[in-house]
Amino acid sequence: MLNELVKRLWAQKPDRRGADRVRAKFGIAWLRGTELVPAHGIEISEKGLLLATKEPPPGPQLEVALDLAGRRIRARLNVTRRDTLTRDGVDWTLIGADFQGIAADDWDAVVRFCKQRPDPGNKAADELAELAKTDDDAYRLLPLKVQERVVQTLVAAGRLAPASDAKNPLLRIAYGGPTRTGGHVLLVHSRRNADGEVLLFDSRITVDQAGNVSLDR
Repeated sequence: MLNELVKRLWAQKPDRRGADRVRAKFGIAWLRGTELVPAHGIEISEKGLLLATKEPPPGPQLEVALDLAGRRIRARLNVTRRDTLTRDGVDWTLIGADFQGIAADDWDAVVRFCKQRPDPGNKAADELAELAKTDDDAYRLLPLKVQERVVQTLVAAGRLAPASDAKNPLLRIAYGGPTRTGGHVLLVHSRRNADGEVLLFDSRITVDQAGNVSLDR
């Protein structure tokens, strides 16, 4: 079994994690552009996770989508360990990684899963979930500097209130795909209050490879 091979391979390696790890199978895929590359979740803790993939992701960081206790979670990971093993003639890459970017409510779900705590499911939790929708996963996964530039650009265009906080702006973002020059397109729905009226805006923003932000429309 893959899990047994993983256990034997990593048993001799020092464990530098400060959080309890839970050995459990869970669905996970890593993002290659807009493509989801399937993998196998093996372990998870409140600080990070371990996965196995037939196609090794390049670079020290990757974005993933995982299914945990019936919840779809998006996160950005920082790779800390990488090993390879062969099972039934198939080469696997083992990736150990720490969470670098994850929505607060999704991280709460990870902690509950690791500590075997039930979902609170109360009114307060529902209200917090509604508030979290003003700052969705796509926005949270952006680097902080890019988040700030997106907010500044929308404020300058009058599509967000001047005092908008980059940590909790009144906007939602969907990924629009890559550009021909290696940048990325963001589709932004924002709103602001003006003289008691709520104004809604749909914007198209491009982020280049250097993290510079431009408003296309």
